Amino acid sequence: MAQIKTFSTSLPPSVPNRPGQVKELRGIIFQSDTVSVLGGWIIRPVETLDLHLAGLGRLPNTPALAMHAGLHISLEDGREFVVEQLFGTPREDFLDGMNWTPLETFRARDHKGWDVTVPATAFRKIDEHVAQEVVAFLNNIHGRPFFGEDCTMLIERAFGKRRLFADSPTANILGFGIRVGDPALPLLKPKARLAPDAERLLRADILRRLPDPTTDWDAPNGHLWIRRVLETMLVVAAVVGFGFYAKNRPTHRNTLPRSPNLKRKS
Repeated sequence: MAQIKTFSTSLPPSVPNRPGQVKELRGIIFQSDTVSVLGGWIIRPVETLDLHLAGLGRLPNTPALAMHAGLHISLEDGREFVVEQLFGTPREDFLDGMNWTPLETFRARDHKGWDVTVPATAFRKIDEHVAQEVVAFLNNIHGRPFFGEDCTMLIERAFGKRRLFADSPTANILGFGIRVGDPALPLLKPKARLAPDAERLLRADILRRLPDPTTDWDAPNGHLWIRRVLETMLVVAAVVGFGFYAKNRPTHRNTLPRSPNLKRKS
């Protein structure tokens, strides 16, 4: 899952450096942007297909799926931020994609979508002690490039490299594990109960039934590589198609009759 940095003159911008001392981890915040082309045409269809093939499909007319996640934190001065991995600039893509985004700016990206924050202790194998470790880690964290760390990998690194998101349900049925970073499948505790909106928007009843992952926290993102392969195939097909067209298109020669008054050169 990923978000492109957006710019607004009326909202405080995302910044690459920590804007203050982190005091509290509010939880993991999930976001669904219903007007995103990336989310609408790539991320959500991939997740929906994955869940349906695994027998975990959603009912019609349910809310759009979450496609991005970050760490919802508060600073000592009371301001709230989201620590998230963004892409879109050379710096973010290849040097450091981590951004500290004011909560109001993060929420402005929802457009007609939604966002919810899930307490860290609702995730499997996470307790208050681990949450405090995350706060200490965030006060000393160093960012990594987006092409080396997606948004869920950033979250799991902050949690001591613990797995907080499930592998592909379809791959599990086939007998092997594939890490999926976008969209995220939160590993909720079987007895965890969220706020009503979070239960409905995240489809928590499905998430509680997901099996534990078998891949490492930094394993390649399966959905990302699938998309890259498909994109490469489309580019190759376009190049081959253009070459075939250029080779076989009809050529128009000058067929005008020669004037009888013109003499041939000897």
